[in-house]
Amino acid sequence: MRVRKQAEAQAETRRRLLEAAGELFAERGFRLASTREICRKAGADIAAIHYHFGNKENLYEAVLQYADSMLTDAAPAVSALREKSPEARLRAMIEWVLTECFAQGQSEWRWKFVEHATIDLPPSLLAFFRSKIVPMFGAFDSLCREFLGQDAPDAQVRLARRSILGQCLYYRHFRTLIRATDADETFSPKGLRELTDHITAFSLAGLKQQARQLKAKRTVRVRTALATASRSRPRK
Repeated sequence: MRVRKQAEAQAETRRRLLEAAGELFAERGFRLASTREICRKAGADIAAIHYHFGNKENLYEAVLQYADSMLTDAAPAVSALREKSPEARLRAMIEWVLTECFAQGQSEWRWKFVEHATIDLPPSLLAFFRSKIVPMFGAFDSLCREFLGQDAPDAQVRLARRSILGQCLYYRHFRTLIRATDADETFSPKGLRELTDHITAFSLAGLKQQARQLKAKRTVRVRTALATASRSRPRK
């Protein structure tokens, strides 16, 4: 019984350290948040960070992993959406991003911390971000290519993905300004559904327009190639 209580107490201390560090890292960044202040905020002994994490750098990485574990779910699995139309899959992906951006009931520091980390990305965390972000980028790229065509230039596919994600992240990064200028915007579940519909419709219009432009360019190239080949044939 004593061993169990000690284990529970240690787990609780570790959780408090992660929460306290998350809040301070989110507010001040890695360099300005001191370990002494983190321990004081967590109500823990100054040696607790060394005991549970080894050093401040390891604590920072643990906070990132802790913040990631608070996500509502992983990005929608491609296999789970495979039977749906490309339009329905795009909407599901956009809805997932917005849900994560405005996760209800989650600690506010979580997104602030991630924002700090992505602006000043420590080399030790680059692999972690790649393992989480690259698969999501890949899913969006694959979906965008379905609309643009399999032979669409990689650069254009990337720009399409960035434009879609940029719309979603705009509302997260500028939420305070949006609320200040549009008092009726609360980002409620109903509001997020409406926002999902808007971003989906806006993105689909852009993707389909770009697909038409690419198709027109391909047609011109084919006609030009045929005309060139025809002129180069020897006359009988």
